[in-house]
Amino acid sequence: ILGCSIAFELPVIAYILTRIGIITPTYLRKTRKFAVVILLLAAAIITPSPDFMSQMIVFIPLWILFELSILISARVTKQMALDIDEE
Repeated sequence: ILGCSIAFELPVIAYILTRIGIITPTYLRKTRKFAVVILLLAAAIITPSPDFMSQMIVFIPLWILFELSILISARVTKQMALDIDEE
């Protein structure tokens, strides 16, 4: 349960790291393949049973959260560009 609750902070972490300038949506899109593998491994570690379905039940929300993080990062980057243009 702790692993899943920490994973749900992924969009918030993406927001903060994008505001700081550490990650960009382009970087997240470029590393998507590696992220999926890491998320599959995390789902395998988080789930208490070794069956495929329980791992997929954990993986799919994690994947959706990662894709949501990309969208949030893109929106933050766009907003930061608009703020710079206004100044």
